[in-house]
Amino acid sequence: MTRKAMFIGRARPEELPDILALLERCNLVTTGLADHLKATLVARIDDRVVGSAALELYGSTALLRSVAVEEALRGRG
Repeated sequence: MTRKAMFIGRARPEELPDILALLERCNLVTTGLADHLKATLVARIDDRVVGSAALELYGSTALLRSVAVEEALRGRG
């Protein structure tokens, strides 16, 4: 079985609903993510959001949040 290529890049504003839906499926908090979208990365397969990771930046420190991967893609390295 051939695996499709995954690409990681900055989240785009139009992807916010997909990111929030992924976080909800993973039982993670969605509140406030929109405020940190510029510091959010997503993993995409065929332009579909399959993973996310965001930072809440506070001066010289940051809080890692919203790390999620579609259940079917977990454990693949």
